Amino acid sequence: MAPEMPTRPPQVGTPSEHTTPAGRERVFSPGGFKQIPLWARIVVPATLIAGLIGGAALGFAVRPAVSSTKEYAALNDELTAKITSGDETISKLRAAASDKDAQISTLQAAADGVKTLQQQLADKEKTLAGKEANLASREQKLSDAQKQVAASQIKSGLHVVGGDVQPGTYTTTGPDGTNSVGCYYAWKTGTGSDASIKDNNIVKGAATVTLANGEVFESTSCTAWTKIG
Repeated sequence: MAPEMPTRPPQVGTPSEHTTPAGRERVFSPGGFKQIPLWARIVVPATLIAGLIGGAALGFAVRPAVSSTKEYAALNDELTAKITSGDETISKLRAAASDKDAQISTLQAAADGVKTLQQQLADKEKTLAGKEANLASREQKLSDAQKQVAASQIKSGLHVVGGDVQPGTYTTTGPDGTNSVGCYYAWKTGTGSDASIKDNNIVKGAATVTLANGEVFESTSCTAWTKIG
């Protein structure tokens, strides 16, 4: 087994060489660093740091401001133009929207007016329908009354009792003024031109007759004969 070599603790200092029986040996001198003065160990690093700071400051000082470059000016002009164009577009859109709102308001007012007119028209039509129904009812009543009166009256002409006139007793106020002779009335055997007269009379005033079914009665220049029984 080989003998262990003696160990030596690490030494701190300035290395130096010495001649020994075994040869040259490098040894450390602990007091090597003490050969540099204290002010040099402080001033030199401070000077280096100040140089670095000064160089950096000089670099910033020499560099021109970004806002003064042509590129910045061009970009600023382009951005300003875009903002202005955008503002103009927004203004146009707002004006168009305002016009549309005004048109919508006008159309809405017109629509409301149309609705009002339609409602008024519907109300008038309803009122007119009611009046028409009332008028139709009155006309029907008048027609019925006229029919009733017509059925109870005998006017000038030739009539068949039980056909176009009802049997009963009739009266007239007298002549209607169509001639100077007076009111003429007669009973005939028929309605043809060859029919003969069974009885007749001419009056200047009122007259009353009684008619039976099947008789043919003729009235000329007399006011209407009104049925009284």
